[in-house]
Amino acid sequence: YSCAMFLSEWYCKKSILALVDGQSWDMYKPLTKSCEIQFLTFKDRDPGEVNKAYWQSCAMMMGCVIERAFKDEYLVSLVRAPEVPVIAGAFCYDVVLDKRLDEWMPTKENLRSFTKDANTLIYKDLPFETLEVDAKVALEIFQYNRCKVDLIEEKASQNPERIVKLHRFGDFIDVTEGPLIPRTSICSQFEVSAVHNLQATRSSLIRRFQGLSLPVHLRAHFTIWTKLLERSRKLVTEDQTKPADIPPHPI
Repeated sequence: YSCAMFLSEWYCKKSILALVDGQSWDMYKPLTKSCEIQFLTFKDRDPGEVNKAYWQSCAMMMGCVIERAFKDEYLVSLVRAPEVPVIAGAFCYDVVLDKRLDEWMPTKENLRSFTKDANTLIYKDLPFETLEVDAKVALEIFQYNRCKVDLIEEKASQNPERIVKLHRFGDFIDVTEGPLIPRTSICSQFEVSAVHNLQATRSSLIRRFQGLSLPVHLRAHFTIWTKLLERSRKLVTEDQTKPADIPPHPI
């Protein structure tokens, strides 16, 4: 981001990611050596990496909203944000709610409340920060989330230094490789659109929360947004490049 400031205000406002020696890079992640930099935007001929970063960032924001939406007496465990392509029609986050909520069926009002909370994050204009930490630190942060602990152990085993990459905005931290967008305010239209029941494990029911968002650079007319929103309510799966044709009804 500091490099973009030396070029022009346009680069500061429009750049979503950087390519550092050909590697996708968060805009606020420090540079560690002399390198060649290219800035990426939504209007590039091939915005694939930018779109992927945007989808992952939106999923992380939705995860934050869901984790904090329920009363403190209920345990909410974020499982993971499946990597699904933008063409799938929705970003998603898999969540295990307190067993006392197994019969809970979200209403339209619940979804509106989640959406309102997401828009609050957008309004706060929070930067996404990259954190590269020792696995011990990551395990301490997520000690009460078994799924995250397993993910951290998996990622730590992939390098001898046992370094794990996290991302943070505000006081919310998640385990994600990134890269992610620079700030929450890059998002414009944003809606938590559906919740689907996935398979129940022996001990818990996994819910897939889904949402739709468009960046401030690519706002859609109400009619188009409504059609996209309807599409986003269909169950999204990782092995498809489009929503399931006959999904279970969202709850």
